[in-house]
Formats: sequence, structure tokens, C-alpha cells
Amino acid sequence: MLRVARHRPRPTPAATVNATSRAVCTLLGLGLGLGLAGTGVTVQAQAGAPAGAGTAELESVVISTGSRGKQIAVTSSPSPIDVVSGDEIRATGKASLREVLGTLVPSYTAPSQPGGGTSASVRPTKIRGLSGDMLLVLVNGKRRHNTAVYNNFGTGSVPVDMDLIPVSAIERIEVLRDGAAAQYGSDAIAGVINIILKRDAEGGSLNLTGGRQQDKPGDLSQLGFNHGYALGDGGGFINVAVDVRLQGPSYAAGAAQGPFYFPLLNGKPVAYGTPGATPDPREATFDTLFAKSYGRSNRDKVIDTSYNAELPLSEALTLYSFTTLSHRDVVDTRGSFRPNSVSTLTDIYPDGFGAQRLISETDHQIAIGGKGLLYGWNYDLSTTYSRDLAVLRAQNTLNASLGPSVTQTDFYLGNLVFQQATTNLDVTREFDWGLPKPAQLSFGLEHRWEKYAEGAGELNSYVDGGYIYPAGTPRAGQRPPAGLQSFVGTSARDAGSKERNSVAAYADVGANLTKDFYASVAARFEHYDDSSGDTASGKLALRYELTKGIAVRSTVSTGFRAPSLAQQIFSVTQSSSTRGSDGIVRSSLVAYLPPSSAAAEALGAKPLTPEKSNNLSVGLTFDLSRNTKLTVDVYQIKIRDLIIKGEALSDTGTSTLVRDALTSIGFVNPAASSSAQYNLNAADTTTRGIDISSEYTDRYAGFGRVRWTALYSYNKTKVDSVKGNPPQLPSTYTPFGRVAQLQLTDSSPRDKLVLGANWEFGDFTTQLRLTRFGKYIEPATVNSSPVDRYFDARYITDLDVAWKLTKSVTVALGANNLFGIRPTKQPGSPVTDAALPGGKRIDSVETYGAYSPFGVTGGFYYARLSYLF
Repeated sequence: MLRVARHRPRPTPAATVNATSRAVCTLLGLGLGLGLAGTGVTVQAQAGAPAGAGTAELESVVISTGSRGKQIAVTSSPSPIDVVSGDEIRATGKASLREVLGTLVPSYTAPSQPGGGTSASVRPTKIRGLSGDMLLVLVNGKRRHNTAVYNNFGTGSVPVDMDLIPVSAIERIEVLRDGAAAQYGSDAIAGVINIILKRDAEGGSLNLTGGRQQDKPGDLSQLGFNHGYALGDGGGFINVAVDVRLQGPSYAAGAAQGPFYFPLLNGKPVAYGTPGATPDPREATFDTLFAKSYGRSNRDKVIDTSYNAELPLSEALTLYSFTTLSHRDVVDTRGSFRPNSVSTLTDIYPDGFGAQRLISETDHQIAIGGKGLLYGWNYDLSTTYSRDLAVLRAQNTLNASLGPSVTQTDFYLGNLVFQQATTNLDVTREFDWGLPKPAQLSFGLEHRWEKYAEGAGELNSYVDGGYIYPAGTPRAGQRPPAGLQSFVGTSARDAGSKERNSVAAYADVGANLTKDFYASVAARFEHYDDSSGDTASGKLALRYELTKGIAVRSTVSTGFRAPSLAQQIFSVTQSSSTRGSDGIVRSSLVAYLPPSSAAAEALGAKPLTPEKSNNLSVGLTFDLSRNTKLTVDVYQIKIRDLIIKGEALSDTGTSTLVRDALTSIGFVNPAASSSAQYNLNAADTTTRGIDISSEYTDRYAGFGRVRWTALYSYNKTKVDSVKGNPPQLPSTYTPFGRVAQLQLTDSSPRDKLVLGANWEFGDFTTQLRLTRFGKYIEPATVNSSPVDRYFDARYITDLDVAWKLTKSVTVALGANNLFGIRPTKQPGSPVTDAALPGGKRIDSVETYGAYSPFGVTGGFYYARLSYLF
């Protein structure tokens, strides 16, 4: 029976925690089993209130995600943990959860600028300097599926897309900054994010946000709705949420230079330098800010929905379920082409064009399960099924190689599908072994099935039509590149699918050996039926309280990350441009090959094997008073057999190695040079760093209360060794060269400092945050010479001021990047084109680079209206 409980008093969160701690820990803590010693959350006096409103005096408790029923303060955990409340998330003004975490969690980096390819939809992230696919994401303690959208920018990955979880549904987020593969399985090398959904059985909230980017148009409209209902009469609930987001592009490119049209002779376009030719009069009216692919290039329409439900039937059985269902449409401008470009057929686009990629994505996850207490054992049995489907199309573009007789401008590029089904049985119990506190014993089993598929696009999206510009035209005898401009559809040769099964067993035991000394040990074994094979992981976690409020903690663990199915089979032929030793830009096709393909094997590729890790962390915690807390943790992560996307391999001199390998699989590109790349286990690395978290709260007579926070993260990754070239490749071919190594080690800030103040004064709550992003590099090579771009550290100011008009209504004004700070400005890069006067042009794209963690389009200014009911 579903009923709305309108008159029942709402219990405080602290009371709810104390009353249901065992049930909650079973639901949220078991998932994959595991042994986190605890996670924390700052108790809020009223759910849905503005950030900081009514916050208790730093009364931090945890709902144990692995300690099975124990409530432990954050500073009492043997592993470093960050906790972000739902109210903090909603008060940032950020449009996506990925951006929120990049703002609030110092060790998490989320570039705001899409880097290319499908990264406009799912952008790469890093945690502790490591790739985002080394971060395991859970929802209510259950494994979240990866995206189907392959991010072929940077190292190549399919991370979890957290932007498809409604923010309105989130109670809090727990971030474990420690290796946890022995507890959770594959992917948990750098850490774990556990997204906890709301459990309210009544009441709700409505949030409306509108804003605009400094660089126009940059509009944002966002709606968030959440409501809880009682389910049955025994304390059950169902909590539903809906988020709707409409966000437009924001352009940051500078004015392009050089001519846009061919000159005219007797009213007809002719080659530059033709005697008697005059400039085309349209040059005077052409929009020189035509590079609409730089900045925030995509327009998003997103609908995220969810429910979280629980129905207690008896002490022995509580049924539960949760789901998320989302749909996202992305229109991404991915390349601007002048009228005089070799890729532009002026019969179709007389004034050039901006090619647009369309991504229509439907994503859902559903979990069902039962938990309870049987014969003294807490158990949790659940199954989770997920599916992500991305349909790729293109508009406002063409395949110039088909010639002007084919006027098609809309194309179907293919589709990407990922499916995952996970079944878990987790069991836990406390034992009185004569120790100061009961020991905790846990064990469990898991089965996971996964399938990844890449469907082919239509023929005209990738075929080489063989068109050659005829005599009497400015580009007579030249041949345009094959396939669509900026992106090429998935060919029948590139399409494919792969699936696998894995089974796992784990055990975990933790106990206070003395009053002040806690220790836990976890072990996990997994078997994959693909090249990942068998893996075993272990973890030891220790905590010793030196004196009241001061403790030392340490963890030692081994871990692994199985190569994703997408990394094993994803294949695409990409249209690109390369600059030769003579400085001339020539069209090029780059084949991104599966490592198991015949062509990749001819170039030395081998089946991918798991990445292995050894993690060590040592920390100090200071819980000095109710108002003051400090944690300091240093760590080292050593990774063996790191998987990266290799650099493009091209033939040099008289060698035809690459061309022969591609020709063997039917890859023919007579109009341009050919290159190939593939994923490989390329290197061993070491990452070292430090995380510092501190907070202090004080009341100022007559001026309210201020919660001060200071967070700092530093990490440095170095390449210890690079795998030698396979015998198929001579030394002149380098799959993991200088650029790829710098992208791994220096392309994101090594350090981040976040200083915050939350001031509550009467009906006003002001959140001020100053973030310093460290320097970074964007590496590149032209003609075998480095042309790296260097970016200095920047300070970014965020401000949110909320006014509680009534008990239920709050309005807020805010700004992200209040002063419109941008990355270090870079000069426009000349593009050499022998057909142009002077032999070059400047499109002035990427004026501020591509990797900025805070964006390139200046400040974002917004207003928010919140209503509690």
C-alpha cells in the first residue's frame, strides 16, 4: 500500500541513524562487501535546507559501509574519507555531478572543456592523478555500470557517467581515497565513490536554477524535484526524484585570421595568386568568430529520474529496490570548416559549415534485493541490471569524397551499447571473542556478466567516394579526405561485440585488538573468462589511538583493474590532419584498432591484461574538539602494466609496415596517409601524494556562526619503466612516447587547495570558496619537435548567498568563477595550407587550451529558488 504520510512528525537524521543503523548498514554497507572501516556525514537539521543551514555542531557520524553496524566518526576510520552532503551539492550551482565533485573533492579533477570525440558527452576525470576508470562508483553500495560512450580522448576509457544520476535524489556522497579492490573488486585502485540515495518517507523539495555563462550564450535551466512516501505501515518508504537540465553552448574562440573565400575572376572562384583576381566581397561580412567548436561546444537536454524503496516484512526479510532512468540528447559542434577548405564542397555549403555530432543516450540501472537477520547473521542478496545505449548521428556536415552530386548532410554514425548484470550475496556477523569490542566477520560471493557492442553506421558516413576536384576549380586535382568531416561513422569493419563473465569470493574480518588498536584484514579472489584471467587482492587496515582525539592510521593493499570490454574491442577510423616535415597539412585517417585484431597484432599488439597495484597510506587524525578536526594522509600507489591508448604509428621513409597491416584488413586510403593506434599495457608507474582535510567551527556573538574549511591535495605520477617495443616494431615506432607520457603525468594540476567559509547569520547563509588549481601542461609534437603549452596556477572564487524567506522558501544568488578567471592564454596555432596566400591560416581555436579544470568560458552566474514541502 502506498500512502502519503502528511502529519507524522519527521524524525531528525541523527535519531533515524540511531534507530535504524543495523538495517541501513546492511543496505548501504554490503553491496560488494567490504570492509571500509566507516564513512562520515555531517548531520543536517533539516533535509533539503541550503548548505550549512541548521548544521549540528560538527556532530559527525557514519553509516558504516563495511564495518557492519558500527557508527564511527570520519576521523576514526583507518582509511581517508570525504563526505559531501546533498545540500552542499545543490548549493554549488554546478550543472553536473562530475563538476560538483571536481569542485568539492580536492583529489578529484574534472576538466570542464571537452577534449574531442565523444568526450563532449562523457568527459575524462582523474582522482589522485590517476584515470577516472580506476575509481569504482557505487550507488547504495551496489556497483554502478560504466558508460557505453567510449572516451577516446587522452588514455582512452569508459568511466562511470555520474551525470546520469539525479542530484535531487542524493542524500550524500562518500569518497574513499584508498585502494579497495580487496573489498570491492575491479576498478577500486584509486578509491571508491558511494552515492547514497535519499530515504525520506515523507516531504520533499523543488529546486529551480537558472544561469548564464560569461561567454554567451551559455544558458542553463535546471529543475530538481524530490518526494518521499510511506510504503506500508512498518517503516517502509519510496523516495522518487526527477531532474531536468537544459544547457546551451558557450563560445571562447578568438577571431580567425587569413582568407575564407577563394578570390574571384569574372565572378568565379580561382586559385590564390591568379592574375587579375580580386578578393571575394563576402570576406568583409564573414563571421571571424566562426570556430563554434571551442568553449562549451555542446547543447545538452537531460532528464534523470530515480526511485529508492524499502519495505520491511519482518526482522528476517526487508525487500528493497532502487533504479535510475535517464535520457540525454547532446548536440556538439565538432569542427568548423571555411569555404576555402579542402573538406568543403561549396555547392553544398557555399559559406562553410560547422559539423555537429548528435548523441542520443538512454541509460538505466535497476537493483532488487532482500536483506535481514537470520540465525544471528545479517545477509544481503541482490541483483543489479544496467544498460546504456548511445545512438550517434551527425548533421550539418558532409562526406566530401562523395562529390557535390551527393547532397546528404545528415548521417547515422552507429551505436554503442553496454550491459551489466551483477548478483551479490553478502553475509556479516559480530562475534564476542573476548576483545574490548565485538569482532566483525564478513564474507560473500559475486557473479557479474558484461557485454559491450559497437554497431555500424551507414555507408556514406565512412566510405571513400574517390572524388577529385576537377580542372578549372581552385583545388583542381586535389582529393578531399574520406568519410565525414571531424568524425567518421563506424564502419562494418570496426563494428563488433564482446561479453564476459566473472565470479568472485571475498572475506573480511575487523576487530579492536585493544581499546585503542583496531585492525582489519580483507581478501578477494576473482576469475574472468577472458584475457583478465585470475586475480587475487588483499588489504590490511590499522588504526591506533595515541591519545584521546589523536590517532595514527595506515593501510596496505594490493589491487587490480580488469581491462574494460570497450578497451579490448572498440574500433573506429578517425579523420585527422597531420603536418608533414614540409609544413603542409595533409588529410589523414587514423585506424584505432582493437588489440586482438589481425592488423594490431601485425603491429605488435597483445591481449590486454589487468593493471595491478600496490597501495600504501599512512595518516594522522586529530579530533581535538567538537569544533575542530584535521586529517593528514600520505600515500603511494604503484601500478604495473598500466593500460593506455598508444600514440598513432605512421610509416616513415620507405617503410610500409603500417600501410601493409591496414591493407591486410581492407583498409584503403589512397587520398591520404594512414596511421594506426591501439590500447596496450605500456608502463609501470608510481604515484605519491598527500591529502589534508581540516575544519573549524565557531560562533561569533551577534554575527552568527562560521564553518571554516581548508582542504589540500598533492600528487605526482612518474613513469618507472616503459615496456620495450614488440619485435614487430622497429625503434622508430613508439606506441608510448613523450606526448603520451606527459599526458599521463603532467596534463592535470598536481595540487589543489580549497579554502571555504560557510557563514550562517539569521535567515542568510553565505558560502564562499577559494580554489587554487596548480599548473599543468598540454603536450604536443610537430615535426618531431615539442610544442608543449604551459598553464600557470589560477585562483577561482565561488560565492553562493541564500536567503530563507519563509520556513519553506529559500532564494539564492551565486557565481562560479566570480571574477571570470581563465587559463593562461595561448597564441593561435598556424595551420599550413599550400593553397592559401602566405601558405598558412590561423583559426584561433583552443586559445586557452583543452584540459582546464575550471573551464575556458569565464564565470557562471545563477539564481536558485528552493521550496520544501
